[in-house]
Amino acid sequence: MKTSVKVVFVLVLLAIPLVMNCCTTSPERGTQSGGSPPVITNSFASEEASHGDVWWIYLEANDPDADMLKIVVFIQQPGSGHSSRSVLISKGDGARLFGTLGCYISRPRSGVSEWTELTLTIFIRDRGGNVSNRVVFPVAISRGVKQESPPSPFNTGGLKILGGIGIRLFFPFPDG
Repeated sequence: MKTSVKVVFVLVLLAIPLVMNCCTTSPERGTQSGGSPPVITNSFASEEASHGDVWWIYLEANDPDADMLKIVVFIQQPGSGHSSRSVLISKGDGARLFGTLGCYISRPRSGVSEWTELTLTIFIRDRGGNVSNRVVFPVAISRGVKQESPPSPFNTGGLKILGGIGIRLFFPFPDG
């Protein structure tokens, strides 16, 4: 019985690279290498947001190969490290992306200080593995502040919501 378990285990280990290779070279997944990287051509986010609000990040991007795959977001809070999230881009937006990303900012459970600062770094990855330019958004989080209105071309209304991510605030100092 133990010998058959070992044989199955070895066969599974040998099958994993084969399955991964099949999945990454499938034309349906669109993971051809090379091509042109996406370019974030315009962006905006208010520099202030309130606890418990949705902080809106406005993005415009183009990709000559029409194969944009996901928006990658790195979130950094001083004293608490960083985390990352990603939002898949719908196939219809593979060539041109124009819309807003909603970032829900948690209400802190414990004493997160007023004017907590975060930095979000955003880039776009395409199906060929190419990465766009990066845009960086600093934001100060405090109760009751109002977000700035977006400038043109994002102030036209009716923008597509590209997706959403949650931002959890942390108290960066130990008790005492």
